[in-house]
Amino acid sequence: MLMIIGGAEDRTDEKYVLQHVVEYSKATTISVIPSASGYPVGLGEDYFYAFSQLGVTDIRILDMRSPEDCMKEENLKHIRESNLVFITGGDQVRLFNVIGNTPVANLIRERHFHDGLSVAGTSAGAAIVSSPMIYDGSQLGLYKGRVHFSEGLGLMEGVTVDTHFVARGRLGRLTQFLCTGISTHGIGVGEDTGLFIKPDFTADVFGSGMVSVVKTNNVQFNNYNEIDEDMPISIQGIEAGFLQDGTTFDLKTWSILSSVPKKNAEAILREEAY
Repeated sequence: MLMIIGGAEDRTDEKYVLQHVVEYSKATTISVIPSASGYPVGLGEDYFYAFSQLGVTDIRILDMRSPEDCMKEENLKHIRESNLVFITGGDQVRLFNVIGNTPVANLIRERHFHDGLSVAGTSAGAAIVSSPMIYDGSQLGLYKGRVHFSEGLGLMEGVTVDTHFVARGRLGRLTQFLCTGISTHGIGVGEDTGLFIKPDFTADVFGSGMVSVVKTNNVQFNNYNEIDEDMPISIQGIEAGFLQDGTTFDLKTWSILSSVPKKNAEAILREEAY
């Protein structure tokens, strides 16, 4: 199971998204990796308390701040013994510089693909699961060369993930990158929202925001390869979809399978009145 969260998920009250992380992964032992954060100890403690309140009793905080930390047997042992790895938010470049191409990253990939290890990431922790991974760049318009990219963990090949998608207006940023053709499929996850990807590549949406799915492999016009750096891109024929809580999406066919939305607030109030 791979779970990508758009950031800013509720960690103190209902914990709707995190509750589904625990339920979907059937997590009993969680390794939390807060390496993307500038305050990893405090953030790790936040998730320790959140997961504890959701009934998980074995939670390990892996305070890894350098590639050397990712070689330590103690940290590898925690990964081996966990059935969920949770990667927090922060700066995805910092995160990759710490864990990328290390024994910890290799073990996460190996166990995820061959041993059923569930991996969840929020914000930077979600962005890094894809390969290529994007960072920085202008979200305000389509300008060639404004978005940077590097390798990620490679848990989702050929699909690029962006987070805080609606709150930070990142449709332009993701589309800029898809115009390059390096990848043609993108997922933008809203805040307090998660996309839960199952082994059969169907995915369920949970949360108060939405998930945007974008693909550019069938565009009618894209002048990216004809213009100079920092010039505006013209593109036509982008395909986009918007997935709300209760939607199931098929990543193989890139199509919605079903959607059972939540009841709206008025309906809930009417029911409570009776």
